[in-house]
Amino acid sequence: MVVVTLVIGAIAIFASFIYIERLLPRLICTVVAGAILLGSIAGIVGNYYEHFGMHKVTTTSSKQIYSADTTGKMKMILFQPIGTAGKENVYIYTKKANAKKVSHTKANEYTNNKLSRIKSNKAYVRKTEVRWQYKSDAYKFWFGIADNNNKLVKSTNHFYIPNEWFVLSTTQAKELRKQMSSQSFQAQAKKQATAYVGSKMKEAIMKDPSLMTDKKRQGELGQKFAAEYQAVLLKETIAKLK
Repeated sequence: MVVVTLVIGAIAIFASFIYIERLLPRLICTVVAGAILLGSIAGIVGNYYEHFGMHKVTTTSSKQIYSADTTGKMKMILFQPIGTAGKENVYIYTKKANAKKVSHTKANEYTNNKLSRIKSNKAYVRKTEVRWQYKSDAYKFWFGIADNNNKLVKSTNHFYIPNEWFVLSTTQAKELRKQMSSQSFQAQAKKQATAYVGSKMKEAIMKDPSLMTDKKRQGELGQKFAAEYQAVLLKETIAKLK
């Protein structure tokens, strides 16, 4: 609407000089039209540069996230440094359990990302957005043509990641995948896993001799010890990457 008043003010000034012959009426019309014109210009400039008629509105939402490892074998979140300074990261994760497609935060001047460790078995992200919104429908009516309502000022993604999750760069994740897929690594891991499970099983049998003849419990313990070794091996391998 402010553009309409701008045009009306400009036309009124022109018309007052051309069509009004008497001096006093011409001056009155010119002053009124000029005030409308200048007021419209001031409103447009103020709205564009100073967000006249608007205020900042902050919204916060939290959502659970899931591992960036779509195979489901590891619990981790990945990050990719951006910019020459490398002070900002894009974080990679999945939005749903067992998702086959990863998601990532935006890489722009409005978005900031943070990460904190927590004592929990669930990871989540808290998103805080600050946007410009019109103070009332009246301001929106006058300046809404600028299409700047809900314009983003800044967005912060605060990731809360369980202590047992891994936080790796995309480069580290590629190197980890490369190492763990090599035949030599797998052969060595299998050999060490067998020795680890055998040692743990002997300790368990010494503590409870009845396990000697209980094949079902031996199988359950074997799976438990194998999982323990996998976790240890993963931590050791990732520690070397860092």
